[in-house]
Amino acid sequence: MTTESISAEITEVIDAIDEELRVASKSLRFQVAGLSQQANIWKVFVEPMNSSSSLDESLEGASAWWLGPPSGSADVLSVIPDDNQLNIRYLSSPPPHKGQEIRIYPPRYLEALHDCWETSGWATQCVVWLDRVNHSQVENLADIGHIEGFPTLRSAQRQAFGLLDREHGFLWGPPGTGKTYTLGAMLAHYLCQRPTAKVLLLSTTNAAVDLALISVDEQLEALSASDRSASRLRKKCLRIGNHFVASKYKGREHLLPTPDENLIRRLADAETKVPDPADVTAYAAWKDQIKALRGQIPKPIDQAQLAAMTTTGAVFSLEALYARRPFDLIVFDEASQVGIAHALALAPLGKHVIFAGDDRQLAPVLQSGHPLAKKWLGRSMFVHKKVRGTCLLNEQSRMEESICDVVGNVFYEGKLVVAENCEANPIWHAERVVRDVAPMGRKNVYLHICEQEGMFNSKYGGP
Repeated sequence: MTTESISAEITEVIDAIDEELRVASKSLRFQVAGLSQQANIWKVFVEPMNSSSSLDESLEGASAWWLGPPSGSADVLSVIPDDNQLNIRYLSSPPPHKGQEIRIYPPRYLEALHDCWETSGWATQCVVWLDRVNHSQVENLADIGHIEGFPTLRSAQRQAFGLLDREHGFLWGPPGTGKTYTLGAMLAHYLCQRPTAKVLLLSTTNAAVDLALISVDEQLEALSASDRSASRLRKKCLRIGNHFVASKYKGREHLLPTPDENLIRRLADAETKVPDPADVTAYAAWKDQIKALRGQIPKPIDQAQLAAMTTTGAVFSLEALYARRPFDLIVFDEASQVGIAHALALAPLGKHVIFAGDDRQLAPVLQSGHPLAKKWLGRSMFVHKKVRGTCLLNEQSRMEESICDVVGNVFYEGKLVVAENCEANPIWHAERVVRDVAPMGRKNVYLHICEQEGMFNSKYGGP
């Protein structure tokens, strides 16, 4: 690539992020319909001032502002959409009056990504890395007959292990094909084969990170009976960040970045006692308790041989990750939900990169309709996948055959089939017999033709 073309692409990405920030950071405008106070918390009942302003739980933690007089700001403690209710605290001035306008500003998570692309040296590496992906020549993945320690893997799942030796590759996992299990097995195998390798495991949400990391630990646990190094490696896999669900790590506390098991038990216990957000005093006290407990958890990226974290958290931690580079392997789980600009900001940290996901399911969340935003933030790296560099997990064990046929033919080029071991299992079939429902009978699949498009719903962001 020429210097000019690199510079042009960097400018495009920055403009795309700017445009999405402009739209996503727009305030939601409401008129105050009523107020009541409970302790230091104000319940603000509102009415939307335009069609694009609606309340949902994602606004918890946002900032509130009102012109006044006097003008003021506050934190959004919780939202009760059914009652058109905002609960705010930490007010900088008296609350807004009835009839006044109050604006809600969502968190600006993209600012860290914007800062990354403003760093010209690193941004250049990101663009060059993508160019290398587009111009690389890759061979077909070979069939692998056996993976030591994993006798139940299906043919395509075994083939996926060949991605571990590629500079980049795609693990395409339709629903029910065991993508998370396969990734867990691949990373457990990789660490046992390369006991000093550094791995970065990323996913889009905290829940998805928890699921992927626990899968790796489960497979290392299974291998530990025959491979002594697997037990040691389990203690080198760490969950980075403090927004995990502590209860999921019961019996696997070694994955959490703190030796204080009592702290984790207290956190897990507190998580089960979340009060009704409508009880604002109790909810505020609970949030403060959770925040205090999580604040005691360190983020020892430098101590982890396998570091698991969210993609957003990784961008915020780019400086620490940069100091640890190069990672021998980076895995993006649920990669079809990660925008290209976000993925590129992290991919050059690794010698080998695997994008795992399914681009026929959820795409990256995007609010702007600008062409550049759609190009760099609304699409995932799966638009760059090549047949030879992609492993399609084609056997699924979730859907019975007639449902699988519809899904497979519509979305997966007819390549998705019922797994052989399920096809031959009468118990599996018996669990998927549809009851006789009058007047439809026992058919598993019905096709209803809609004569018109669905209406756009601002609450759900789609038709």
